[in-house]
Amino acid sequence: MISQMPLTDAELLARAEALHAEAEGFLAAHQVERRVAAVGRVLFVGSYVTGLMVWRDLDVCVDAPGLERGAAWDLARPFLTEADRVRYEHLDEPDDRRHYFVLRLDGWKLDISFFTAGIPPEVEDFQEDLPGRLDDERRLAILRLKELWHRRPEYPEVVGGFEISQAVLDGVRTGEELEAHLRERRG
Repeated sequence: MISQMPLTDAELLARAEALHAEAEGFLAAHQVERRVAAVGRVLFVGSYVTGLMVWRDLDVCVDAPGLERGAAWDLARPFLTEADRVRYEHLDEPDDRRHYFVLRLDGWKLDISFFTAGIPPEVEDFQEDLPGRLDDERRLAILRLKELWHRRPEYPEVVGGFEISQAVLDGVRTGEELEAHLRERRG
């Protein structure tokens, strides 16, 4: 087995910047915001917003009060017909009510969450708070750990960018430390 040399700091940062530019093109080509904005405010979240991209992954939240299942599928239909793979979940938990679509489209993973009882405040709070808490060292630690994890089967559904960012803010810097941190959190 050939081991891949770890990316340098400059390479991680350059790739994050290049992926962000690619994301802009993808969003424009597929008219993502225009297509989903018909039902409410659109909030882009995740690594696209924070500048912590290591792979082609976009997360979109839509504040869609009362949106019914059929209407959610109608809104997603233009993406569905072009997608290579689609997963849908209707979540109806007290703190997480949404129609959740995960699509593989043109080499990208596109997550669209139509929140039917409002976008949870903690989602917006974290999105707004994180950039101000990142210095160069933390940003690179997050990029490096995401680089280690994004090919794992449990990424991003079990452990994703949010958990990695939280761990780094808690002082985690290495893969081993992240593993221990996650074990401790799971109790």
